[in-house]
Formats: sequence, structure tokens, C-alpha cells
Amino acid sequence: MHQLSSTSSATHINAGSFGLWLKQARDALRGNGGMDVPCGECVGCCTSSYSILLRPHDTALDIVPVQFLSGVRGMAYPHAKMNPLENGHCPMFKAGCCSIYSMRPQTCLDYDCRIFAAAGIDAGETRPIINKRINEWQFDYASAEDRDAHEAIKAAAAFITKHTKSFPTEHAFTNPSAIAVLSIKVYELFVGLVHIQDEVSFITRIIEASRKFDAMF
Repeated sequence: MHQLSSTSSATHINAGSFGLWLKQARDALRGNGGMDVPCGECVGCCTSSYSILLRPHDTALDIVPVQFLSGVRGMAYPHAKMNPLENGHCPMFKAGCCSIYSMRPQTCLDYDCRIFAAAGIDAGETRPIINKRINEWQFDYASAEDRDAHEAIKAAAAFITKHTKSFPTEHAFTNPSAIAVLSIKVYELFVGLVHIQDEVSFITRIIEASRKFDAMF
């Protein structure tokens, strides 16, 4: 995982209003609806070796062939993972598109690679297609507050990335998705923040803010 370059991309794709996107993203993290992503022809999330969590209410559980499923440690049945094929494609990705699109899992409804663009990080070295799109996203800002929120999310992601080994084991954030999600949850701690005097105490505040966010689910 790397911080995104500040170099302008030759191609820009409108990511929408940052303020509206942030509200929708936080609502989705609380379980209040999915994301409306202007994917266009991009199928990066379907072809980048993601394992997809299937929840009890997902109709996909009754459709996906059992050979593509495995259990999720610590979660009771019927939680399961839909595992990618050897080529990195989702097993339900056929003829260039999702074969169960109208019944796709909640995980797919919630997925939005703009969360990496918001956090100023890429999706990891093994996901070049998604990283290309991340670098192309360009948000609009309706207010200075929206810009400040975006800067705060990037500051949160940078802090979490730098200090990830200092977090307690049960709160370890070792992959880009987890870091981006946590940054969205706790960004308000970083708005207008200039200097952090006690990094250990601040990590505790981050964990508490994340728990408070999740408690509103």
C-alpha cells in the first residue's frame, strides 16, 4: 500500500460531490444502504482477487455453487466467503459482467473504490486495475468544510498507516480497506489538527471513536 501521488493524472473521472459522498459512505458503513458508484466499464472489483463476505440475508448464498464458498472464522453460519478463481476473477463474473448482478451480495453493494481516493492511499500492489481508477477519481467540493473533511481523512489514513503496529492486536489495521474504512469513521478527530503530542493516547481516542461510530449501527 502506498500514499497516492499528487501528480495529476492524464484522465480524470468525476467522483461527485465530496460532502454528499462522505455522508453516503458513512451511512453505508452503518448499514443504511449501499453505494451508487459510477463504475462505467471498470470491473476492477470483480477481477482483483477479492474474497466476498456473504451475510445471512444475501440471496447469493442460495445461488453461488458451494465449491466457491468457505466459512468465516468467528462468524456463525450462514456467514461465508465467496472465494476468487485462480485468475483473480469472482466466480460469478462471466462474459465480462456480474451474472448475479440483481442479487449481488451486500458486500458488493457497499464496495466503493472512492474510499481509497478519499483516504489518499492505493488498494495494494496486487490490484493495479483498481489503483488506476483510484488515481483517476476527482471529487468536487461544495464548501471549505468538505475540503477540510477530505484533508482530515487523508491525515487519519497517514497516521493509522504509520502507527498500525502500535494499535492493540484486536484493532490491527493491516490492509488498505481496513485503514480507509477506519479513516472515514474517525476523521472528525483530525479536522484542524496540527500536532499530536501523545500518540499512544491518540490511538486510544481513535479506537473509542470507532466504537462509538459502530454503536450507531
